[in-house]
Amino acid sequence: MDMIKYRQRVFVLICAIYLVLACAYAILVPPWESPDEPAHYLYVKQLAERARPPLQPTVQQKDYFCRDYAFISSNYEWYQPAVGYLPAAIIYKTLALLAPHSLPHTIPPLNPQFCIDPFTHHNLFIHLNLKMFEIWKTEWGLLIIRLFLSLLGLIVIYAAYRIGNVCDRQNWLGIGAAGWVAFLPQFTFINASVRSDTLTNTVAALVLLFAVLMQLPRANTSRLALAIGFLLGVGLLCKYTFVYILPVGLIAIILTSPRAPRLWIKPFVLMGLPTLILVAIYYLAFTEARAALIYTFNSALRLDPNTLNWKYLTKVLQPLFIEIFFARFGWANVTVPGIFSHIAFALWGIGVVSTLGHLWWLRHTVDSHTQKIILLLSVSILFAIIGVIRFNLSTFQPQGRLLFPALVAWAVVSIWGWYQLLSPRAQKIATITVIVSMLVFNLYALFFALVPAHYK
Repeated sequence: MDMIKYRQRVFVLICAIYLVLACAYAILVPPWESPDEPAHYLYVKQLAERARPPLQPTVQQKDYFCRDYAFISSNYEWYQPAVGYLPAAIIYKTLALLAPHSLPHTIPPLNPQFCIDPFTHHNLFIHLNLKMFEIWKTEWGLLIIRLFLSLLGLIVIYAAYRIGNVCDRQNWLGIGAAGWVAFLPQFTFINASVRSDTLTNTVAALVLLFAVLMQLPRANTSRLALAIGFLLGVGLLCKYTFVYILPVGLIAIILTSPRAPRLWIKPFVLMGLPTLILVAIYYLAFTEARAALIYTFNSALRLDPNTLNWKYLTKVLQPLFIEIFFARFGWANVTVPGIFSHIAFALWGIGVVSTLGHLWWLRHTVDSHTQKIILLLSVSILFAIIGVIRFNLSTFQPQGRLLFPALVAWAVVSIWGWYQLLSPRAQKIATITVIVSMLVFNLYALFFALVPAHYK
């Protein structure tokens, strides 16, 4: 069999396994037991019913989170841009017309045991029926939305596959990167819930893919710049965390002709115009959007002086890069043995160090499109880290999934570094090892952590 066709079939198999896993997560995680899902769902509901961004809720947080039912059952995600919720809102509106009885209209009461010890009593809400195959009988519309959103993860996996193939056409880098992304437990878990992150990560992955394609010889820079500009505009209207992907497009243009600044002008204009037009239309059209933006700058992003110390940052780094990045679920209270995430992070770190070392070693060689691509991906990771840490200087949210807009870069950069040290045969073995290890990690997280936690 031709090697290219063989790798394509392996890629299809990875996508198929991902879909099975995503369906399993969507079904087996009880309703509302994914972080902030009630608020995200209420945003979707209001967007579908009003055809406008939601209004600021009158309910404000007054008590400790797990005791404040009025706040938890309100739309406290109202300040996020609306486009990230649009796919879910379309499905919601369709179900509201065809099967309105399938859509939940109330959030269940809080589980008082959760506040006592959330790491023993994992469910934040009281579920009247926790039989695994009966829980969705009256709320299957929420399940349909979950399943639909999980399909968007395929685009992220494809972007990792394409970028990996561009960096290494003859070997298995694309397969390894696709498998790493597809079977990352937190990625599958988040994709199988209702939120705006899924579309945000999808748009960001496409930005990275087009930015990579821009570095290839004979690339149509103008067309790619226009496409990236459109995607940047959409991404900025999906979720505020997308903002750290914005520099990727600009850096991509610079890398195409690093010694000829005059050649940057046209692509900069082609990229900037659609971005500015889309963002301007949204904020000029909706007063709710302008109110949300003002709230974000005045409240959510206000720098907290108490966070400007090393002790605080050490509290952020561990969950951000290891636990909640790889496998910590529920309302960040369902854990797997820490050894899994620590090993995965250690291997990722060694791969990144190998990548950066190899780039430094090649710094005086003739410009190579692969070097430019790896540099671009590495910089995108750096911007993601800076952006999320900056956010945590305002609000303590060490959630690894906030780094996921740069997820395909995380995968490719770490594996490319390993590949520079291995023979072709060893590369194939390493790829199989990566894929199988991440799949086992994912299955363990699902069946030995999530399911026992929610269905005791």
